[in-house]
Amino acid sequence: MPIKQNFFHEYNPKKSKLSVKFWFGLSLAFALFYSFLELQQAFASKYVVQDDARVYVFWLQRFLEPDILPNDLIADYFASVTPVGFTAFYRAIGMVGIEPLLLSKILPVFLKILCICYWFGLCMQIFPVPMAGFISTLLLAQNLSMRDDLVSATPRSFIFVFFIAFLYYLLRQSLLPCLVAIALVGLFYPPFLFVIAGILILRLWQWKGKLPHPSYNSCDRLFSFAGLVTCLICMLPYALSCSKFGPTITGVAARESLGLAQTGRIPFFSNDPIWFWLFNQHSGLIPNVLEHPINIIGLFLPLILVYSRRFPLTQHITNRAKVLSQISLASVAMFVLAHLLIYQLFSPARYTRYTLKFVLIIAASIVLVAVLDAIYQWVKQHQYSFWRQILPLVFISLLGIFLVFYPCLLKHFPNSFYRVDRASAMYEFFDKQPKDILIASLSENIDNIPTFSKRTIFIGWEYAVPYHVGYNNQIIQRATDLIRAQYSEKVAELQNFIQKYGVDFFVVDKSAFTPKYFANNPWFVQWQSIAKDISSKLQQGTIPVLLRDLERCSVVETEDLIVLQAECVKKSEA
Repeated sequence: MPIKQNFFHEYNPKKSKLSVKFWFGLSLAFALFYSFLELQQAFASKYVVQDDARVYVFWLQRFLEPDILPNDLIADYFASVTPVGFTAFYRAIGMVGIEPLLLSKILPVFLKILCICYWFGLCMQIFPVPMAGFISTLLLAQNLSMRDDLVSATPRSFIFVFFIAFLYYLLRQSLLPCLVAIALVGLFYPPFLFVIAGILILRLWQWKGKLPHPSYNSCDRLFSFAGLVTCLICMLPYALSCSKFGPTITGVAARESLGLAQTGRIPFFSNDPIWFWLFNQHSGLIPNVLEHPINIIGLFLPLILVYSRRFPLTQHITNRAKVLSQISLASVAMFVLAHLLIYQLFSPARYTRYTLKFVLIIAASIVLVAVLDAIYQWVKQHQYSFWRQILPLVFISLLGIFLVFYPCLLKHFPNSFYRVDRASAMYEFFDKQPKDILIASLSENIDNIPTFSKRTIFIGWEYAVPYHVGYNNQIIQRATDLIRAQYSEKVAELQNFIQKYGVDFFVVDKSAFTPKYFANNPWFVQWQSIAKDISSKLQQGTIPVLLRDLERCSVVETEDLIVLQAECVKKSEA
């Protein structure tokens, strides 16, 4: 008995739209389910914050409480480098009384919904097969939940909506919405303007034979020129601005910076060339691009196009698919340029880690559906028994099960990097202190105090980014002074430190004076020479002043931390 139903068919707008509505609805359902899992993590307890969100959430609270974080170096720095669109958005939401921390947890749900809507529409323009649209959207939703890029609710989270919206309107030839999308990219994530500009420039050319020639398509020329003008207008404020925290680190200084070394806060440079050029989160061409195994299938799209006669469904790929190669070329070009002009154009990986993943996800969905359709058609054309004809359906079902349930095979899914902190007693204590206090610590737990207690910290590993020379030099000086003070056996040196910076409290890890601490604490991992020197002195019997005062000056104690009052420490006897 032959099987007549074909699950792989092109969408025909003249016929019923039930099929496309079904696959789109199913795509949205999975995306919402993944968002629900992320929300469960976000609201697991009172003291939960997304890892990367911390560097934005804490200073954005100034919009609700202008008197918090006064003269805060870290808050002032991150406020100065945050894109204006992102800042304005959180400011506007704050005006209705919604705190940044709460907004950072619920915003990703809405961003993901918008992203899925635009993505499905984009896929249908490139390959109008509803089932392929579903597979592509499902892959995107899973990829988004395997990383913390969107769920962080940071500026880069908005790129998934605005960049995909730009592509969607570009292919639909809707000029005004396309220009609005470009402007939004510039307001929320300026580096991507370079990729957009590259795509628009490439669309001014078309291949004839083996050589490129200027495009005579008036629509492409209109979109490209209007889009490039919009990009230029959006770039000008950044190009003309001058940061009070000094120039961006470049050239030799970047290569010698400990902050950009393998053990630094931003591990840009690496001794492994393969890792450096391909997989490094900041310098690599394809970090996380092939993280989902199905993405790899997208690499075979050129192959099935060469043998398109064997894969008849590929004839439904529209000429709009050329945007995939334009995205790839523009992204790789910017990747190379960013390496040549190291950190003058931000991190090179920013230009490829998302765009190449987008391209491979769409390509993978096309390959999967085209291959499955070819198998299905081949079996239908042969007079096999019913049971042999049913095998393709079994294979398709198994593949569908793998696609849907792949996240169940992962150890962490969704991998949202939400940090659950149990030092509630410390946060509650600082929350009751005056708003102008300064807290000094080498502990990684200090990074959460600005978010949960809204108080100023002296330094924090999460905030020690080495991008701007002026800011980085101050952080290095502060960290060096704090390390010397915390492990000094001289009372006068510790007193001078407290007096110089106006420190009110110290937060000390209980393991801070053990050899294991120097091997694991990120500050000492970065500055190994200092770690060896201090560790050696401790082993020789030197007793730092803070170690002697732990019990006498302690005001709060948690499972791993001790909070010391600086005024008490100042009165320590020599």
